[in-house]
Amino acid sequence: MANTTKTLNVGDKAPDFELATKNQRAIQLSDYLGQKNVLLLFYPLAWTPV
Repeated sequence: MANTTKTLNVGDKAPDFELATKNQRAIQLSDYLGQKNVLLLFYPLAWTPV
């Protein structure tokens, strides 16, 4: 899979992407299609200081 970067503007739809949960289960943004709100939280591995 190619690693590409795309700049989004306010109001743009987020592109579909896949991430691993903290339990290493793969999920895609499209899994939540139809939900009113989706919150993504990114944090450093093991809550280490940035």
